[in-house]
Amino acid sequence: MPDDSTFGLRIRHHGSPLVIELWGELDVLAAVRLSDGLLRLAAGARGVLVLDLRDVVFVDCSGLSMLLRVHRRLGLRHGHLTLVVVNPFHRRLLRLTHLDTVLHVVEEFDGDLPPAVRGTRPVDSGAALIGTTGE
Repeated sequence: MPDDSTFGLRIRHHGSPLVIELWGELDVLAAVRLSDGLLRLAAGARGVLVLDLRDVVFVDCSGLSMLLRVHRRLGLRHGHLTLVVVNPFHRRLLRLTHLDTVLHVVEEFDGDLPPAVRGTRPVDSGAALIGTTGE
């Protein structure tokens, strides 16, 4: 059976913070295929990781679970996760599940970090592009 999904991630900014763009559908298939890569990036992150979700079109419970695993992995290393979420439906989903009280969610990210996060150690930037394009 061909894989006709379109989702993935790419590193937009190496350094501190490490900014990763996710795109497509964050569903069970994406969570299975992207989790290991995201968790490796989070494990290597010694500071701040920003996940840009502006190009995400759908999120289900598997996608939310993946984001929480990344948050937990960073927290174990005293790191910080910021989510960039502009889609009003996704923001509402985070609010209804009360994840907006657990995760740091912003509508735009211009490189400025919240005061509690500034001064954290830089993030390891040795990572690769991961994704599928329906091949």
